[in-house]
Amino acid sequence: MRTIVAAAVIAVLMLSCRKAETPAPAPASSRGPQTATTATTATTASVQPAPATGPTEVGDTMPAYSAKLLDGSPYDLASDKGNVVLVNVWATWCGPCRFEIPELQKLHDENAARGFKVVGVSVDEGDPAEVKQFAAEQKMTYPVVVDAEGRIANLLQTTVLPTSVLVDRNGKIVWRQVGPVTPHDPKLTRALDAALGGAKS
Repeated sequence: MRTIVAAAVIAVLMLSCRKAETPAPAPASSRGPQTATTATTATTASVQPAPATGPTEVGDTMPAYSAKLLDGSPYDLASDKGNVVLVNVWATWCGPCRFEIPELQKLHDENAARGFKVVGVSVDEGDPAEVKQFAAEQKMTYPVVVDAEGRIANLLQTTVLPTSVLVDRNGKIVWRQVGPVTPHDPKLTRALDAALGGAKS
């Protein structure tokens, strides 16, 4: 019953965030995956991402990526090589993104000791202080970077929020999902356990 209810909630959220396709007012290279920054906008953007630097499917190497954390300090994904990282592309105005935050936080907390972390990549175009306040309100303790230009969307070749990839200790993408992370997702659980080297101790 809980599974049915959860599926229904996700369906409603996705439908409420769907946007009718309209011509993009600016080229994809100068815009992020969203076309507005209000809560009523869609998670499916009408703009197409610029050509990525390389493939980003399961089995491919995660492209190089760097951005700034909410406190302004630099973050480079390469610095996390040796850890398992779930890169989650999201925005404060995205309903499905809000839905998945508790599960992402739970995964981060439960597996941090095993060399795992969630890194949230906000594509909000407004003041980073607003993202910081939102993260505090949601009690998000995992690292959050700001990418107003949507460079991560180009790298991952996606126009949909949320989009997530799991990167193993060698920098390989071992799982990818377009849409919210749901509790007890069997595919994610298997990929995470394999990347971390087996069952929890």
